[in-house]
Amino acid sequence: MSIGIDFGYSNVKIVELSKSGANYKVEKIGIRPLTADLAKYNPEKIGKSQWVSAIQDLCKELNIQTKKSKIVISNLSGHHVSARQVTTLEMNHEELELTLELEAKKHIPLDGSDPILDFHIIGPSATELDKINVLLLATTKNIVEKHSDIMKDSGFKLGKYDTDSIALLNCYLNNNELPQTGVDVILNIGSSTTQMIIWGKTHPFFFREIEVSGYHFSKYIADKEKINFESAQQIMIEQGTNYSPPASDNSTDEPSSFIQVAEKTIYDQLVDDLRKTLRYYMKNNNQAFFNKFYVCGGSSQIPGLKEFIGDALNIKLMELNPFENMDISESVENVSQFAVATGLAIRGLEQDNRG
Repeated sequence: MSIGIDFGYSNVKIVELSKSGANYKVEKIGIRPLTADLAKYNPEKIGKSQWVSAIQDLCKELNIQTKKSKIVISNLSGHHVSARQVTTLEMNHEELELTLELEAKKHIPLDGSDPILDFHIIGPSATELDKINVLLLATTKNIVEKHSDIMKDSGFKLGKYDTDSIALLNCYLNNNELPQTGVDVILNIGSSTTQMIIWGKTHPFFFREIEVSGYHFSKYIADKEKINFESAQQIMIEQGTNYSPPASDNSTDEPSSFIQVAEKTIYDQLVDDLRKTLRYYMKNNNQAFFNKFYVCGGSSQIPGLKEFIGDALNIKLMELNPFENMDISESVENVSQFAVATGLAIRGLEQDNRG
């Protein structure tokens, strides 16, 4: 058994998997909100006590005995971790660690504590002789200790952590292969951020977090309608991308003598950021092309959002179903929001099988 715990900023998600041969089975699955008072919800104010309470309540609901759980993988959210591909000279393990530590310090948050890093050697560089491509993951000691404290206070004795980006890749790779040519794109539209992963076998790994997501959609409506967050979220759930902000109070009876430019919505802002990111990747990898686009995350199910993004970017978005080809007995309303938790649980089982 392996338990994946997704520390979301709106909900905590837990997926417990077992494996028989090559087949996965979903043993337990659940979701728990971090706050009951949605009217004043703000992801930036989510703290340790809310995560601990939600994890404890969800474990009790799912009858998970935390002290006896041996394989537990939880996630460090993207903005606390740097995930990037680097190219460096071939060297021994100790020299590589030192080189990557210096590289990590350029990208992780400076909080006064030592860097914590992990890396995976992808293989030799296809363009530079005597160099290798490395997937580098880095965070800080302070962030890891705070995360570990939450896990301990939640009742877990043992546990490892991973990043959102690697969890999403594990979920994707469970039913897909990296394309031999070109790249695939994964969009994880969550509550506090939208995460984008771009990768292919012959092109570099790329990860970016965009600060436009479900929370920002609802806040946009709340600001336009001058209502609380809970009421705005209900409008978002019902209307999705069809929502139109109220007309400006500055209108007059005089006919307009100039062309008015339509106001960009929060959904346009997300699309603009996605477009800029795709263009940036192509500019730096001019031999690459985009194959398939996958989408997941709880906010990806907002009515009309997938179609809005697809039409604006002229792409077809396919849902990344974490439970595809898995044995699952429960009916899950929104499978997309369990992609990270499922990827974490998969990593736990695969690591355990490797010993």
